[in-house]
Amino acid sequence: MNIWKSLAGMAAVELTSAEPAQALQVINQTGIGVFHVQERSLLTVSFTVYRNDIPVLKELCQKRGEDLKILRKMGFYWTAIKLIHRPVLLSGALLFLWLLFFIPSRVLFVQVEGNDLISDQQILAAAEDSGIRFGASRRKVRSETVKNALLSAVPELQWAGVNTRGCVAVISVRERAKSQDTEEAEYQVSSIVASRDGQILSGTVTRGNGLFQVGQVVQEGQVLISGYTDCGICIQATQAEGEVFAQTRHNLEAITPVSWTWREKEKRSSRKISLLLGKKRINLWKGSGIWDPSCGRMYQEYYVNLPGGFRLPVALCIETDITWETTCRDLSQGEAEADLKEFAGDYLLQQMIAGSLQSRTETITRRDSCFRLEGVYVCREMIGRVRQEQIGETNGETG
Repeated sequence: MNIWKSLAGMAAVELTSAEPAQALQVINQTGIGVFHVQERSLLTVSFTVYRNDIPVLKELCQKRGEDLKILRKMGFYWTAIKLIHRPVLLSGALLFLWLLFFIPSRVLFVQVEGNDLISDQQILAAAEDSGIRFGASRRKVRSETVKNALLSAVPELQWAGVNTRGCVAVISVRERAKSQDTEEAEYQVSSIVASRDGQILSGTVTRGNGLFQVGQVVQEGQVLISGYTDCGICIQATQAEGEVFAQTRHNLEAITPVSWTWREKEKRSSRKISLLLGKKRINLWKGSGIWDPSCGRMYQEYYVNLPGGFRLPVALCIETDITWETTCRDLSQGEAEADLKEFAGDYLLQQMIAGSLQSRTETITRRDSCFRLEGVYVCREMIGRVRQEQIGETNGETG
């Protein structure tokens, strides 16, 4: 009955009458249910009645000249009426209830554990292809399916599995131990051969049989340190180790245009905002292309981070386009020579494992709309590189 009273709605009222007892008797005779009667004074009583009986009670008291005052309204009915008249609060409550049932059934965050060498991004990308992504249903997460997908996409994994903890999907992996090929490589025989033609300047052999002499001219592919050592009654096979430096020769050609466009000062800038939801982008503008060198762009992403290190796949993307005033001018002969020589030196050093430039002969000419550099460079560089050998094949290099 208490539940029914709450659903139907009750009201606590206060009745002021010259004869409260007689007034209650008249009310009872009319069929109005009266509950929890309390005498407050000689002329005042309080009690509770059903919501539907309030209009009849008011009319009866008005005819008898009695004063009826509603103290408070009770029950679920009156609460529902208040919520209906407050749509914002009602919408928030309904949204909260929906989230209360929806969120626990979805995957909002994905974590990876057990990996050392393989990056989280590589594993997360493979997991997303198998259905583990933001907003995925927990009921559709199948550990066996994810395991097969991860092992196929990432061969370096030996085992994988997925468990859900609330809204977090935890991908547990175990990486393969050192592969069999790597283990076998420790027992393979290797030699150090010349990576290019040159004249030996110096060398150090820390393991293996050195087959070179200082001042010797060697060709690309020639064995410098053999993995086979003749010990008299047997031939020892090992992995050759050492360093061999030689004098080498490089020919290089490079060009640069005569006319260049230079940025002088900023003319104007504009900011454009987009919303990134997972891999989907919502552009809030039109025409964001950059068409000429006078434009520049800065791109930034701001993700939503929660306490505990969880990051939602929601980001605010801000692109700042800057337009510059540009001028065109021609390079002088001196500027072109300096730029080309600097480029040639940096490029040659990047091509070496280790070494330095010893001498350079360069010619810079202007042809049509560009400057051309033609150079010959003598370098001191390390030319040894490792080559795997087949056990049992000495190639006649141990003598």
